[in-house]
Amino acid sequence: MTGWSLGDVMSGWSRTCVWSLLAVAIGSAAPPVSAQTPPRNPQRSRAIAQQGPQPTGKGSDAQTGKVPTTLIQLELLTGPEANSLKAADWQKACEERKISCTIRRGLQDDQPGVIEKKRGDSFRQVTVVGRLEKTGRLIFPDRTFAPGESKRLAEWLDELKTYGAQGTPEGQRLWGLTEKQFTSVMETLAAPLAIETEEVPLADVLAGFRFSPTHPLRWTTQAEKKRSEVDLSAPCAQSVRGFTQGTALALVLAEMGLGFRPRRQPDGSIDLAVVDLDEAQHVWPIGWYRSIPPDKVAPSLFVFREIHFSDIDIPGALAASTAVTGIQVLVDRANLRAKEIDLASHEVDFPLRKTTWAQAYDRLLSKATCKYELLIDEAGKPFVWVTSLQTPNRKP
Repeated sequence: MTGWSLGDVMSGWSRTCVWSLLAVAIGSAAPPVSAQTPPRNPQRSRAIAQQGPQPTGKGSDAQTGKVPTTLIQLELLTGPEANSLKAADWQKACEERKISCTIRRGLQDDQPGVIEKKRGDSFRQVTVVGRLEKTGRLIFPDRTFAPGESKRLAEWLDELKTYGAQGTPEGQRLWGLTEKQFTSVMETLAAPLAIETEEVPLADVLAGFRFSPTHPLRWTTQAEKKRSEVDLSAPCAQSVRGFTQGTALALVLAEMGLGFRPRRQPDGSIDLAVVDLDEAQHVWPIGWYRSIPPDKVAPSLFVFREIHFSDIDIPGALAASTAVTGIQVLVDRANLRAKEIDLASHEVDFPLRKTTWAQAYDRLLSKATCKYELLIDEAGKPFVWVTSLQTPNRKP
């Protein structure tokens, strides 16, 4: 098995594998993955890959669309034990901050929550429903406010006024995206990269990516500054041709000290923001942890065969493994460079023995205080990821 198609990702994986990949990458729980669902739309990835050049993204720190006019309505539900004085305190605090607030007896079907209704593209109404306890504490699905915290409540409601019911993406799990939004981003990033990258100038490599106009690539001001300090005429050191654009872009940018991540704007649009790794966390990963057994993902790595070589450096041995197994090896060059690890400076010998390449990697890479993980790209294509021993595993 050499990998799953975009159709697998966006149909069978839409509720399991897609969320499993993302959740494992940034440390949240997710359901197990099934790789049995057949592709439903094999033409879609080709269509994405054939789209025209992406926008330049200049001035991308600013909002890119018009934010709808937003009306916030606050409803506080009370029970039979309601404290009228506490309720009056909250209502007065809301009036002082010009917040529309209604306090009423909660019905059996009433539940706290945040509901958004849109009227065209220019107006939206956000209704915030909370429960007012007799102690005066306000209870919402994901937060609480104690008596006297009207300023903190107002700040949250201002956030909802700017971003709508989803609130600001900052600090939220999964980049603040819904499943539907993430699926749309994944469709863009699961398209294959058609160009060769190895020994190709970085400027040409970056120009070879093609993203959907729905999710354009935009550079933050700090990322543009760092890009200006990079020699873009220098060649890319690794080949990521045939990998998905998400994994390929993450790897190319990482070697420049950059990364990218989905960014939800106040108007609801989502772009792909290139960021400086010195300032940003939780960027899009270079590959994903596979939650099915490794011998099912890349069986050729677990076939016993005679392996033997001598007086060869580690990159040469890794290249030999790819020629035999068909599984490409990608190297965490930025991480190894930071730790002053040079794989090419280590010559290795491997006496003739019958073993698997999965076992051989452990022996080879230990010579350079490195290790490997078997990861997959956004379309399920497996690859061997070589990094330092100190790097945490992707395994949950």
